[in-house]
Order: sequence, then structure tokens, then C-alpha cells
Amino acid sequence: MSCFGNLVKTYDLCLGIVGRSSGEDHSKMLLPIGHLLTNRNIVVHLKEDGTFYDAEQETPSGKGKRKKYLTCIPCTEDSESRSGRDASDYPHPLFDQIKFFNEKYLRNLKSWVDYTETSRRHPLAFRALSAVYKYMRKGTLKNDLKLRFRKEPKIDDFVVFTVDLSGSLENRLWEMPEIRVAWIDYLLANMSKEKEKIFCYVTGEEDYFTEKHPKSINRVEANAKLISSNDNTNFTFRGRFEKASQSVTVSYLGSQKAHQMLRWLIANNGYCCGSQAIVAWAIDKNPNVPSFYKDSKSLYLSLQKKDEAEIEAEDVVFQDYSVKLKEALLGYISAQKIKENIRRVAILATEPSTTGRLAITYYREFLGTKDEYEERIINWHEKCKWYQRPLNRRTFKGAPSFDMIVRAVLGSPRSENDESFQKLKKGLNKQLLYCVFDGQKVPLPWVRSAVNRCSNPLALEKSGDSFYERFSEWEEVLGTTCALVKKFFFDYGKEDIPLELDTTITDRDYLYGRLLAIADQIESHARYLKGKSDSGATNALRYMFAFSQRPFRTWNLLFSKQLNPYIQQLDGAEYYMKLIGSIMEKFKPEDFNNDAPLNGKYLMGFFAQRQVFKNSKKDKEEGGEINESEQQN
Repeated sequence: MSCFGNLVKTYDLCLGIVGRSSGEDHSKMLLPIGHLLTNRNIVVHLKEDGTFYDAEQETPSGKGKRKKYLTCIPCTEDSESRSGRDASDYPHPLFDQIKFFNEKYLRNLKSWVDYTETSRRHPLAFRALSAVYKYMRKGTLKNDLKLRFRKEPKIDDFVVFTVDLSGSLENRLWEMPEIRVAWIDYLLANMSKEKEKIFCYVTGEEDYFTEKHPKSINRVEANAKLISSNDNTNFTFRGRFEKASQSVTVSYLGSQKAHQMLRWLIANNGYCCGSQAIVAWAIDKNPNVPSFYKDSKSLYLSLQKKDEAEIEAEDVVFQDYSVKLKEALLGYISAQKIKENIRRVAILATEPSTTGRLAITYYREFLGTKDEYEERIINWHEKCKWYQRPLNRRTFKGAPSFDMIVRAVLGSPRSENDESFQKLKKGLNKQLLYCVFDGQKVPLPWVRSAVNRCSNPLALEKSGDSFYERFSEWEEVLGTTCALVKKFFFDYGKEDIPLELDTTITDRDYLYGRLLAIADQIESHARYLKGKSDSGATNALRYMFAFSQRPFRTWNLLFSKQLNPYIQQLDGAEYYMKLIGSIMEKFKPEDFNNDAPLNGKYLMGFFAQRQVFKNSKKDKEEGGEINESEQQN
């Protein structure tokens, strides 16, 4: 129960933001206890004496659609979890769908009105609730709406109220803090009469027991619950207990605070993949922590509170954002220590286990004394970095985001509702948590999958007029794959392969990658001098997959046949031929003649050599002696 206990502690520390919203939509509000979020359809306007004077539907938006505002409304234990045939027996206390405005609703509302009157602690809430009760007991709501809208209202329409109260600047009852406070007081007062206190395994204190717990923690799975004990017919307890309270006891306040806090974290800071949600938070009055799933550049920008445009204006080429991120995170850690605030950080992942049930699939807590959370993010971004070119963004040095890794390893979903892809992505996301925070090694199947996808550029080709437009997805996958390969070889062999070209490396795979980059450059250079468009793939890219599987055979084919016309166009391509010769000298004879498939290092050699050509200002058409040290940046 440590995860629930930490959520409760965070909620108690964040009481200052409970019930606050920045606008009409409450979807990102930290909800008070005894409240839930729902869509509203109709707003009914009342005078203080309970007289109806107007009603309106939500503002139209788009073709036949209406804006959907999530609204915070009071609820009971029963109304929050109502379902099935008995749902009409559990209306919400104030706002609800038209079909739930029945005799039970009126009795409950009258009881609440009487409480606010006798307690004398909620005069404004009493006046507002009295106006709603006076109107609703007339039973004219449907007829009033029919006259106003000139059509019969739907029984599923959700109705909220405004009341024009003298001396009050706010007439929207769903926005009035006085209504929320009055409801919580009334709710707890009733519990003290109807329930006995038990030991709560979440808070460690005695409080009022509940068997009914909130749902809609992640709105993608609206009816799924984390805690449930109401399945008496399908052998939930397996003969071990006669009733739920014998298994574990959770108090109403403990359950409410934990679930409301988790709902807020998912809505505001969650990394979501369909029904899967992963959150990281500090057990503190400021629960926000650096994001774990962003790429190095995006994470740095969020810490510096800058946007992409501000950074691009600096016009720094190939900025190393893993270094800048480390500096920013170390500054962030120092700022927290200056505040003398030791922040424990927790990470939690949830996803459905069955229909209507959520499971916690990952939980990890870090002690604030060692700054483990930030240090493990720093380590990941240092060890898993390469040149990255996310779609429609400038190239930078750093680690890829979770989403970029997913695209490199799994590709793209076949359709919007590709369930098999979503399942694989959820598993990969969870595995990434173990890699980043638990020190688990990058799995070999990921690397193989990414290398195979990257080795087939034509499969990732799109339409466009320029090379980057056509191969932007491949460029992203190439950078991400190299980052994974770099991390893989560091994990398993402590090899720290540099980002820049290293001419001292004699590894067969790396050298073959360099040769492929030269083949690509020879053709690109010749086509450029002929004034031909360079938007299409070169023969080196077309043969890339075959090259990765049979490098010796494919290189001989490329060099003797495909490259020969372009070498002739470059008058023998002396510069490139000398460069090829210097690389060939580094091969061991048995390595060059070995036609076994290449591993991911060939992509690193390919990228590094290709990057030299991109950065170099030297005219490759001119001759001259080749000094490989000049190629290093």
C-alpha cells in the first residue's frame, strides 16, 4: 500500500490547489473528495426564489458537434460507482442526467438543504441549494426545456444549474467553492452516523470504511477501478474470506485522496499509450518532476521553460543537449536542496488487467537524499545518445524519446485502433522504465528490430520534393537506432563508441558501414555536379538491407557495377578512392572476406562517416592526400 500512502501524502500536501481550475474545463483539476468529473450538456438558469428563467446547451463546435466540458460535481459513494438496473436508485446529490431526477433525488437534496440550514456554517450554499430544490420539486424541468429548445430533451442530457444570488459574484453552482465545502461536510457528517471507524491500511489511521472506490482514474478506461471487492458471484475471495473487509480495509478518505491524486497526475503529467498511463511525481507540495519519457532537447526546454522557437533562434548547430540537460538537472537538484526540501520521487504505471479493472504494473520509489531519480535520467541521456533528428525538428545530440524508440523498434500502427500494436507499445514502454530506472540492459530483440527497419530505407520513404521530405522518418529511425546500438554495446561490453567518426576503430562492422557511406556520397556528389535532383535514394540506400546481410558480396556489386559510372563522372574520384583504400587497410583479411550479416555497429560507422561529409567544407572533387585525422570533428 506504499503507493497509495504516498498518493495520500501528496494530496494532503497539495490542498492549496484542490478545486482550482484555469477555465471552464475541469479535466486537469485536483478534485475535492466526494467529487467526480463528467460532461455537461444543459445549463439551467434559476432565480433565488427557484424560478426558471432560461436554459442553454453547450456552444456548438464543428459540424454538428458541441464542446464537451468536463465538470467537477459532488457525488456519493453509491452514485459514483452506480451501474446497471439499480443505477436510478443512486442519483448524484445536485447535478445529474434528466433520467435520475426522481423522488430519491429530491429526498437526498432536501436532506442536504436541511443540513446546511441547521449547521449555519454554509449560508450561501443553503440559499443556492434551496433555490434548486424549490424548482425541482415542481417537476417542470422537462417541459421548461422542451419550450426553451422547441424539442424534447434527451433523458441522458446532463443538467447543471446556475442561481442568481444577491451578494454573490458567482452564480455557477459547479464553480462555487461554498457548494463543494458544504457537500464534504454533509457527506462526512452522514458517515459519522452510519459507519464505524476501522483501521485504514493506506493512511495507518482509523477512519470510515468503504467498499466502493472511484473509477475513471484514466478516462480512456472510464469504468476501470484499481480497488474492487464487489464481485461476490464469481469467487473473488476464493473461499478465503466471507466479506471484503476481512481481506484489507481502506477508509473512504484514504481511497478518495489516493484516487483523486492519481487522476490528477495522469491528466497533467502522465505518459499515456491508450489505456496505459505512467506517472512520476514528487511526494511534495510541488509534485512536478522532470519528465522521464522526453528526448534530451524537449526535456531541457521544459526545464528551462523555453520553446523550440527560442532555441532555434540561437542557431547553434548540432547542440549537445545531453550535456545541457545534465547541467540543468544538476541545477534543479541544487535548487531543491537550497529549499531544504528532501523530495522522494515515485513512478507508477497502470493499465487494464480485465474489463473494468486496472492493475499497477510498475512501481518504484526513490529516496530524495540521493537524487536517484534525476541521476538515472542523466545516466540514460548520457549513455543512450546520438545525433537525433525528430520529425520536422533540427538535428541535435541527445537521447531519443520513448515515442521515438517505439517508432524505431515497432514502426507505426496499421490503423488508428491497432490493438496488437498498442499491446506491443505498452510492453515496450514498461520495459523502458526498467532500462532507465532499474539499470536493465537494452534488450537484444529491440536492437535487432530497429537495425532491420533502419536497414530498409525504401520501406520508410514518403512523398516529397526533397530528400529529407521523402526520408525524414528514416533519418529519425537512423539516429534512434544508433542511440540504442550505442547503449546496447555499453551495457554488454562497456564499449563507449563515440558519436563522431573514430578512424582508429578497426571493427569489421563499423568499417563496412563507413564504406557504405562513401558509396552513398560518391553517387550523391556526382548527381549534384550533373545538376540532377538528389531527392531519390542512392544505390547505397537501395542495397542497404542486402548489404547488412551479405556485406562482402554486396560491396563488390556496388563498387564494380553501380558506382563505376559515378566514379567516371568524378574523373576517377581520387579523394574517395584514397579514402576507401585507407579504410580497406584497416580490415583484417578474414574480416573483409567474411560475408556474415553485420550488427548495428555498421549503422554507427555509416552515420559517422556520412556526418563528416555533411559537415566538411572541403571540396571532395579535388585530390590531395587523405589525412584521416582531419575527418574527426
